Amino acid sequence: MPERYPFQEKFGYPVNSQVRRSTTISLVRTLTRQTFLRASAIAAAAGLCRTRVGSFVADALADEHDPDTLVRTLKPSDLPSDWKLPAHTGHVVDYQVSEWNQYLIQGESDRAADYGITFTVVDAGLDPEASLAGIEELMAGGVNVLNFTAVDPRSAADSIAAVASEGVPVICATSAVDGCSTVVSADNYGAAFAVGVWAGNDVKERLGGSAVVLDVGYAALESTVQRSKGFLDGITSILGEEQVTAVSVDGNGLKDVSVTVATEVLLEQPDVNVIFGINDDSAIGALQAYEAAGFNLESLLVVGFGCDGTACKDLLQEEGPYKVSAATFPEYQGRLLIDAGVAAFNDVDLPDTLVAPSVPMTALNLKQYYSVDDDTYVPNFDAISAIPIELIRRH
Repeated sequence: MPERYPFQEKFGYPVNSQVRRSTTISLVRTLTRQTFLRASAIAAAAGLCRTRVGSFVADALADEHDPDTLVRTLKPSDLPSDWKLPAHTGHVVDYQVSEWNQYLIQGESDRAADYGITFTVVDAGLDPEASLAGIEELMAGGVNVLNFTAVDPRSAADSIAAVASEGVPVICATSAVDGCSTVVSADNYGAAFAVGVWAGNDVKERLGGSAVVLDVGYAALESTVQRSKGFLDGITSILGEEQVTAVSVDGNGLKDVSVTVATEVLLEQPDVNVIFGINDDSAIGALQAYEAAGFNLESLLVVGFGCDGTACKDLLQEEGPYKVSAATFPEYQGRLLIDAGVAAFNDVDLPDTLVAPSVPMTALNLKQYYSVDDDTYVPNFDAISAIPIELIRRH
């Protein structure tokens, strides 16, 4: 049996020595303002020999001020003395109606208020032309930083390059576009792989060890394609290729479309016992189709991605088929977008990607990351920011 470590117990999939090293460094970096003894204790908890703890902590402290760490540890009340704040940040969002974007925008708005930055949103409504018009609108309004979620990354490339050429930092959300200073995104493949591993173990324990997967994807974006691929690779890594059959459909990331395409598949393939959706709406839409068909819910596992809305969190706690989702914390990503923009405005050379935290969210760990206040789920930013990024990267 492979050796087990605390992080493997927590996240449910193997962690090798290389991952433990990078994970420890990530954790210690977030604690560089705390005592060396506390950092050493955390390093030791990761399974490291006490004689080697010092070098791991030293590695972390040496990288304390790298751009990635700098952005993640920014505090509006404690910025470098020579920094200036952008007066106005705007975000052209692909589809403001989606729950994910609503929580993302709320995170941005709250964080901008912390800095005293004016924040404006333009909704493209899934129209590529409206997305380009939104860029022009915000630039005409004098934004100092542009946040951008692409409807079609390829068609937006020239416009984004033009903005960047004017010296305005562009912080992309979810999908990279040429010209962006950085993209803030979860590791779509890695996060989906992790819940795929979780699903494989659940199928072994509850569903006989064989999976017939309905993958409700979205082919238009590379980020969502990677989610489907990551999930299928993850579940296959546990069950083996001979025990996994997959049918992939395009639900456009929308609940009503997902209901329709899932219904068509279930009529032809009623033995589906695993549903994966590239976002909450896709997974919930397919679940609704399964329920409407009258199939046995006890023979089903539903796996989501994002877990941004109330519906996902409520379903996780109902002990029904919706048992796990790759939580990617849009409220936190919104904060990270604003922080990245502040750093870029001050000429910080950002990494190509700021990988946002993610974790397989279940009924068991949900309350670690969210508290409930008057039926509203309130994110615990300290717990979210402490999630080791390297654990969900592809190795």
